[in-house]
Amino acid sequence: MFDRSARIRFVQILVLSALALSGGASFRLGGQETSISDRVPIVLRARIAAAGARPRLELEGRNFRAAPDLACFYERRGFAPAWTDDRGLRPAVEELLAALAAAREDGLRPEDYSVAALRKVVDAVRIGPEAVPRAELDLLLTDAFLSLAADLRHGKVNPQTIYSDCALAPDTTDLAAVLEAALGGNRIRAALADLAPPQKAYKSLRAALRRYRDLALRADSDSVPPGPTLRLGDRGERVIALRERLAEAAEADAAPPSPPSTTPDLFDEVLAESVRRFQERHGLEEDGVAGKATLGELNQRAEDHVLQIEANLERLRWLPHDLGKRHVLVNIAAFHLEAVENGRAALEMRVIVGKPFTKTPMFSSAIDAVLLNPFWYVLQKIAVEEILPKAAKDPTYLRREGYQVLSATRLRQKPGPGNALGRIKFVFPNRFGVYLHDTPAPTLFGRTLRAFSHGCIRIEKPFDLAVWALRGDPKWTPEAIRAGIDAGSERLVPLPETLPVHIAYWTAWVGDDGVLRLGRDVYRRDAELIQRLHRSR
Repeated sequence: MFDRSARIRFVQILVLSALALSGGASFRLGGQETSISDRVPIVLRARIAAAGARPRLELEGRNFRAAPDLACFYERRGFAPAWTDDRGLRPAVEELLAALAAAREDGLRPEDYSVAALRKVVDAVRIGPEAVPRAELDLLLTDAFLSLAADLRHGKVNPQTIYSDCALAPDTTDLAAVLEAALGGNRIRAALADLAPPQKAYKSLRAALRRYRDLALRADSDSVPPGPTLRLGDRGERVIALRERLAEAAEADAAPPSPPSTTPDLFDEVLAESVRRFQERHGLEEDGVAGKATLGELNQRAEDHVLQIEANLERLRWLPHDLGKRHVLVNIAAFHLEAVENGRAALEMRVIVGKPFTKTPMFSSAIDAVLLNPFWYVLQKIAVEEILPKAAKDPTYLRREGYQVLSATRLRQKPGPGNALGRIKFVFPNRFGVYLHDTPAPTLFGRTLRAFSHGCIRIEKPFDLAVWALRGDPKWTPEAIRAGIDAGSERLVPLPETLPVHIAYWTAWVGDDGVLRLGRDVYRRDAELIQRLHRSR
């Protein structure tokens, strides 16, 4: 605890704070007169000292816990005010208020940063500088900046409070230092914009959010009325409504429009192709007919897609800012993998992910090796629940499938064409025991929904990915990799340098072609995230 002199000094500060807040033009400290510009640091110091590291703030009668960096920010600057000087409010205040109001563009809620209430306070200060204590206003403005900065940098919602199968690295950006630099360089809005994800995917999804909000504000065309499946050759009012809804969706998704029709009530081949393109963009079976699933998605309200896009902007904020110049990106909900180089997909392929009750987790790691002709060490749960019961019914099962018994409940499967991991496995450390691998059952890649695994990720083109991953090692040419596979024995091939891999979950994303795609929420994760995003801060 404080010694006696420190306690006396602390009480002096509290008393002087009260005097400062009372609005007098000047007062005496240690026998010397103190101007109004000197009062604010004294009040700030006392305010934070009295409240501890996380002060409670009040705005319009509502109490809330301040941003965690707030005390640190003022301590570093010797409790000098950030947003006011002897002439009054600094221009940075208007910049901040504009940035708070623009939080909508990132799928965030301006009301979470009390922008309307802050505007009232700022206007009151301009009318009469003593109408609102300047120290309190400074704290509120700083808190608003730091809160929006944190939400842009690493998301409003901590994913690990929702998902147990999530291990994304926490962001360690010094937001107090960001604010200090922004004030010094008169770049409040630019500094906040720099905290959002820098990837093109984020900027493109923000643009999609604007388009769907515009669509939500307009009077939507009529929904396609219920009825039987619409297909090639059908005619009528429902076909006209189908054509109009498809045109509306193409505009919102930034997809190429279909050519105009001279017979809008006829389901012709042009309309069938429009249906197929819509189905491809929205994760549906591409059969060119408008059945129950297609019409259900087509009749979805624009407002619902706005919420979906907002949730996926949040998921993008969970990723590291630097994904790596070369990296592998897996979108679980899209059943899709990209090998990315210099911001563009160098290689793409379909993947198979975990079932809804054996979900593929979300995390970032780094591939450090390729394993050719891997053994499969069977998880005990799979061995006990799936494989050993089959062996009990058929004594030849284990031998036929290449299993070796290591103990009563531990099995491994030898390398070979029937091995569950196929011929190639990509190794990267993670606490979930998940990896990318080949498969002996490639026909499943033809399915639209591909959630069939126990959590690991089966990839469509393992050889191509191995070639791309090992490209920096002259010993491992495509021919050498093929020869290593043909040799039939397990071989670990270290990568010349580790390759970042990010496994994420997006139900809305924009590809290199600029077109929005809305996938299936296979793990039903959107609703809870949307609910969390719309809770007050």
